[in-house]
Amino acid sequence: MIRDPAPVSPATRSRARLARRLTMTAGALAAAATLAACGSSGGSSGGSSGGGSSSGGSSGTGKATVMVGKVNGYGSVLVTAAGQPVYILSTDPSGSSKCSGACAKTWKPVTVSGSPNAGSGVSSSLLSSFKRSDGTTQVLYDKHALYTHAGSASSAAGTASDGGVWYLINAKGKAVKSTTSGGY
Repeated sequence: MIRDPAPVSPATRSRARLARRLTMTAGALAAAATLAACGSSGGSSGGSSGGGSSSGGSSGTGKATVMVGKVNGYGSVLVTAAGQPVYILSTDPSGSSKCSGACAKTWKPVTVSGSPNAGSGVSSSLLSSFKRSDGTTQVLYDKHALYTHAGSASSAAGTASDGGVWYLINAKGKAVKSTTSGGY
């Protein structure tokens, strides 16, 4: 006797669609990052010369540039000069960070020596920084501590970890809480 499969709830179908979209977005971003890396492998060593972006946890050398860029599925969000999407943690205190240790290895603070640079589409009046407990200086946007993700780019958006939810951030300083097609 053949049984009918159990009915699938709309919520389950929605989660499955989201998982497929995130997988496709991550793949596209990984491909773009690979192409960008191949295209920039010429004469310069890419060291810390002036206007580059720094997003390492403890090596804040140079000026960090934050700008608006497009991330597939999310639209216009903040990115580093290297094109890495920038995240905020929903439970970070205003003007500070609670992400350290293992958290800061996965969610790398965007750090700077000196003042951060406002790139295309970013309001310089919303950019600032603060001194972290490890002595580095982390970039803030509208009093939100900024991070990049050590793994695949936008697939980390909407991730619940480290006592909060990680969101991409837009040029108005607001968390991006949905994809361009409607939900996380």
